Amino acid sequence: MRDAVVATEDKRFYRHGGIDPEGMMRAFVRNLQHPQRTEGASTLTQQYIKNVLVERAVRQGDLAAADAAREASGAEGYARKLREAKLAIALEKELTKDQILEAYLNIAQFGVNTYGVQAAAERYFSKPASELTYLEAATIAGITQSPAPTDPLRNPRAARDRLDVVLR
Repeated sequence: MRDAVVATEDKRFYRHGGIDPEGMMRAFVRNLQHPQRTEGASTLTQQYIKNVLVERAVRQGDLAAADAAREASGAEGYARKLREAKLAIALEKELTKDQILEAYLNIAQFGVNTYGVQAAAERYFSKPASELTYLEAATIAGITQSPAPTDPLRNPRAARDRLDVVLR
């Protein structure tokens, strides 16, 4: 599961310090070339930070803060990304990479209303995460990028296509 998530979500995870300058530059150039679609460059650490901020706001009933933590466009989106980058750099000084990855796997969205690898393993394969095969783990890892469209129960074909991407 760990290998599949790192391979598909942040292949330089073990080499960067919370932000990925190479990925940020790639996304910046592609976004300039194709302004109608936005490409992200968030590391797993930044994604974990975002998930924590959203969860905390929802738990506190602060829907405005939850929306702000999800904002993806305009000045608000850039401000959010900058805040996440600062927090990611700080977090990487406090926790090991494996601790960050474990925390990410326990909070990330792996389907519609399915958060964390354990919940995903139970939902899709009726087994604990510790018993997943590499194909099952890769299937779950592929869901995070687009949880609804690649949900294996709702769209098996898209999930299979995404599995192929993860395995490559």
